[in-house]
Amino acid sequence: MAINASQTLEINLYKPHLIVLIGAAGSGKSTFARKHFRITEIVSSDYCRALVGDNEEVQYYSKQAFELFYFIIQKRMELNKLVVADSTALNKSVRQELLRLARRHYYPATAIILNTSLETRLARNSSRNRVVPQDVMLRQQAMLEVALQEVHSEGWDKIYILNEEEADIVRINLITPPIYPRVEPPYDIVGDVHGCYDELLELLDKLGWQKIDGEWKHPEGRTLISIGDLADRGPKVVECFELWMELCRQGKALFTPGNHDNKLMRYLEGRRVQIKHGLEATVGQLESLDQSKALELRRRIHDFIKDANPYMVLDRYNLVVAHAGIKERMIGKMSRAVQDFVLYGDVTGRLTPEGLPERRDWARDYHGRALVVYGHTPVQEPIIRNNTVNIDQGCVFGGYLTALRYPELEFVQVKARQVYAERPGGIKSIVTGEVPTVSSSGDDENKS
Repeated sequence: MAINASQTLEINLYKPHLIVLIGAAGSGKSTFARKHFRITEIVSSDYCRALVGDNEEVQYYSKQAFELFYFIIQKRMELNKLVVADSTALNKSVRQELLRLARRHYYPATAIILNTSLETRLARNSSRNRVVPQDVMLRQQAMLEVALQEVHSEGWDKIYILNEEEADIVRINLITPPIYPRVEPPYDIVGDVHGCYDELLELLDKLGWQKIDGEWKHPEGRTLISIGDLADRGPKVVECFELWMELCRQGKALFTPGNHDNKLMRYLEGRRVQIKHGLEATVGQLESLDQSKALELRRRIHDFIKDANPYMVLDRYNLVVAHAGIKERMIGKMSRAVQDFVLYGDVTGRLTPEGLPERRDWARDYHGRALVVYGHTPVQEPIIRNNTVNIDQGCVFGGYLTALRYPELEFVQVKARQVYAERPGGIKSIVTGEVPTVSSSGDDENKS
């Protein structure tokens, strides 16, 4: 690529993060690391070799050096610190171990490959005090070429391949994840809606929300929060999105997407998705719209879902809202694994006899300080368990649409007007935990 002096190549990474520098001797990895990161953030295999054996050049000490290398990385991850791993990382086993540590600590992992030409590397090597033997330089070049092929299938969150010109103009920006809305309590947190628009309007009315001269207001200055899944199964998905987008536009609501919303977004992008499990209802409603309106609305819904926070940390870290829940060690992180978890839960990859994804009970082992409010898996009653609350009571399946008033921890519910969809296996009943007082409307005899 042609580069001029005024160009800058921006790399934006969420923190905390594991950044793995990959490159052969003479590629400029250590110089690159010192240019962009603090010395305390860089974990160097050479320095670890010097620490354990007094000499970074003696390969005999490599086993102990890499044990220390991985140990320091793990300890920094335990403290949610940025980690820059500086080794050649040309050996696949090293990259796999670094990825294993990242997954274990739910870190996003980015590979930055310094694809410096062999000619440049040989020239740099010849001017060094410590000259690397040429056979080693050639062997590492072959390993680099293999790594360039393998790295794309290894599971990195991001991969950047930089030639020497690009490496010179890179600027790395470490960004706080967009999960901290600056909105103070009190909140009204609404469970999975799934197109149940009439019940949503009834719930807002019961919560004290009013629309006056086109503006939504609450006398207590509350903020509405959706835990996602406005889409699919129910009869008025479009109306639900239009309402919630209006609330957000007026600054009265927040939204975090559910797995059904995410699937709808991918459908609207033209990606290959299966039109089932409720998406067929949403697609039918979109296709029934006037074409002049449908195109613009599809774009707005797509952007609304795409721009939403994957989960939210609120009230000075005392509250977390995530569609399918979140583990304590995930809070504050934005790796691919975390984003999948908050959408789909702790899935095993297997199906239940009813054909639904099998999920582990992550809430059973949650002991975090922050209250986690979630939905995704419909249960008969909202129950506080281990400082978590599931507020999906399966309205679309004939259950209830639930809101949690926070910080009061009071539940407000409305009964579904009818059964809009059948759920294989029915709605689960959780019998452990504390069941707070619930304020309901409708026929309570059918609640459980």
